[in-house]
Amino acid sequence: MVALLKEIDDVKNKLMNYSILCLLIITLPATIFSIIHLVKEGHFPDYGVGILQSLLILFLFLIRNIIGQKTKANLITISFIIGGLAGNLFFGSLGDQFLTVIGIALISLFYGKKPGIFYFFVAFIGFLTLEILFRENIIERDINYNEYFSDVRNWIISFITLTITALILIFSISYFNHFLISLVDKLGEKNGELDTLNTAYKNVMSKVEESEKKYKSIFETLREGVILTNEKGDIIDCNKAAECILDISKEDILQINLHQKNFHLVYPDLSPVPNEECPGVKTLINGFPINNFEVGMRTKRDFRWLILNSASIKAKGYGVFLTLNDITDFKKLESNQIIFNRYFEAFLENIEDYVVFRDREGKIIFCSQSLAQITGYSDWRDIIGRNYEDIFPGEIAKTYKEEDDVVYQTGEKLIGKVNTFLIKNSEIRYEQTNKIPLFDDDKNVVGIISIGRDITEILREKELIQEKEEKINLLLNSAAEGIYGVDVDGNCTFANKSCVNMLGYSSEDEMLGRNIHKLIHHSYENGKPMDLSECKMQATILNNVETHSEDEVFWRKDGTKVEVEYFSFPQVQNGKVIGYVVTFLDISERKKTEKQIISFAKDLQKLNSDKDKFIRILAHDLKNPFNSIIGFSEYIIQNLGSIEKDEIEEFTKMINDSSEKAYTLLEEILLWLKVQSGQLSVQKTKIELRNIVLNIIENLSPLAQNKSIKLSCNIPQDVYIEADINMFKTILRNLITNSIKFTNENGEIEVNIEEIEKRIKIIVADNGVGMSQDLAKNLFTDQVNQTEEGTKGEKGTGLGLTIIKELVQKHKELIWAESEIGKGSRFIVTMPKITKKDEETI
Repeated sequence: MVALLKEIDDVKNKLMNYSILCLLIITLPATIFSIIHLVKEGHFPDYGVGILQSLLILFLFLIRNIIGQKTKANLITISFIIGGLAGNLFFGSLGDQFLTVIGIALISLFYGKKPGIFYFFVAFIGFLTLEILFRENIIERDINYNEYFSDVRNWIISFITLTITALILIFSISYFNHFLISLVDKLGEKNGELDTLNTAYKNVMSKVEESEKKYKSIFETLREGVILTNEKGDIIDCNKAAECILDISKEDILQINLHQKNFHLVYPDLSPVPNEECPGVKTLINGFPINNFEVGMRTKRDFRWLILNSASIKAKGYGVFLTLNDITDFKKLESNQIIFNRYFEAFLENIEDYVVFRDREGKIIFCSQSLAQITGYSDWRDIIGRNYEDIFPGEIAKTYKEEDDVVYQTGEKLIGKVNTFLIKNSEIRYEQTNKIPLFDDDKNVVGIISIGRDITEILREKELIQEKEEKINLLLNSAAEGIYGVDVDGNCTFANKSCVNMLGYSSEDEMLGRNIHKLIHHSYENGKPMDLSECKMQATILNNVETHSEDEVFWRKDGTKVEVEYFSFPQVQNGKVIGYVVTFLDISERKKTEKQIISFAKDLQKLNSDKDKFIRILAHDLKNPFNSIIGFSEYIIQNLGSIEKDEIEEFTKMINDSSEKAYTLLEEILLWLKVQSGQLSVQKTKIELRNIVLNIIENLSPLAQNKSIKLSCNIPQDVYIEADINMFKTILRNLITNSIKFTNENGEIEVNIEEIEKRIKIIVADNGVGMSQDLAKNLFTDQVNQTEEGTKGEKGTGLGLTIIKELVQKHKELIWAESEIGKGSRFIVTMPKITKKDEETI
């Protein structure tokens, strides 16, 4: 309504502006004529007024958009009236009265008949006053009427017509304006109602748009394909499902006419469907709906089965509503169901287990043929609809029903229950039963599947196997050998009692299932880890061969080792090795005995060697001094009267030397015999080392001076060791004597020490002839038996180094030699060191 009123105001404003423009155009000829006659005749009062009027109208036109609408309307009307009065003033009754008529008509149009009548009376009074003044000669007209009249004759004729027209326009326009204002007022009164109707209309349109969106959404999301056509059969719309089912884009579908397009549909028996029999075409022709019309159709990708429905649309511009339901998957399921039913029947007719399907009421709905056979029925279908009581004896039926009741109440499976049952010849047999509940969507038990298996023969075989196992276990556990089994993965499968005991376990369970290599065979005898690839028993599995070993160890639970002799035998099943069995004996005592035998053999060998050495000494080394003594003494006796005193002294000295050598040799033999017989025991005492060494050097100085050898002691005071003093003296004396023997004249022999933790190394070093490293390494072993001459041909007994080694071993200490040919030798002996703390203890 507000927009309508505004539009009316705009029309009024435009009419006013056009009126000013028309007024300007109408007065333009008169203005031109006035200017021409003013120039010609020079009578300004008469002609200047017209020019001023035109300028006034031009000014009004220029300010038309600035002043108000009502002011503009009044000024326009006044301008027209003044123009008419001015025409009458200068031209008399033939003046521009028509301008007055136009002005009154415009004000009447804009604001009704009241202002029109008002301005009519103003103009009439003005015209009447001018005529009276003119008649009374109060005013005069000095215009050449004849000349001017020829120019404006047509205007005078128009004035008479417009004067009459003005009165008609006043009332007609006023009546129309009144009617328009009245209509606007009525519209204003109805404005509220129109706004309400407008709001309701908008709401209705909004709901229509919303419904249209919902329709579109439903239309596009339907799983069924939907096609709409017009009356001619042209497809005008389709949804996405139709595109997918037909495997055609929407753009191409919208180009199809059902009368013209042949989709090559087929009936369920694969015979072709004529185009005129297709549901959409048939409904277009006769208008009748068609429902559940099943057809097959080949698309670009595959063959599909469809259900078509068609119906007419009773609306202009529409033809039929056609739906397409893809039932291809359903047809496949239907086919699969048929196949499943055949499989299920074959299952029921051929399975040896007793299968029963029961509903909540206890009725049998399916069962296996095997059940029918043991209950005396020829066909399993004859049992359908029966209860347990109808086919089983009373107690057995009661047991089965009680088991079913528990499953119904708990909803849990019953697995592995063993029952007795009677077959048709009244033979008692054993059955293992499993009962499985069937649930509905609300988790309620609605049925039970029972699967029973005749385990009578299995139980009998199990009893036989158990008897055999007991015999085997008795045999295994009574065997002295350890026996265990290993599977292909290396895990223990069994272990007999001897095996468990020998390896320090409390029971077989501690070994079962554990990797046997990691458990008992992981390392060599010296503790070095044994990789599985190095294990001899692996060859049993890999190569299907027996293996044997008697130089390896097994490891007990407590980490100690046990020396074993074992045999491993492959366990073969169907030509494939599935594990192996190991038998073993603890040969620790046997090994110990073998080692003792080897030790005794070495001792015997050494004893034989010592015996040979002893016989050689007696036969040669001890015999020679006595031969010298006997020879020289006989010579003196036989020639006592003839030999000189000096010669006697010389022979006597030789006899003395031979006697001393024989005595020394006898002492060494006796000492060696004591050591060998075990009669010599170690009596350790505290020994001040420096004084003992100096005493021995002093005793051996004459022997060293014979070869001009310098003996020296570089041992500080107050160094104490713990040893048997007599044995230590023998050791040191023999070492120094040996160094003198193999040191050249003018050589040096030095005795010094090195302290190492709780021991002292006593070192006898010379710059003699030396020896090879191999000889030095084996000098104190049984590999060196012979003796050699010294640098001046000194002879030896061969017992010196042997006695040294025996005496050092008695102390449980070490002795060795370091030497290099031509540079001398070093003989090192270790002895326990006594510290101040040890002295306090002693």
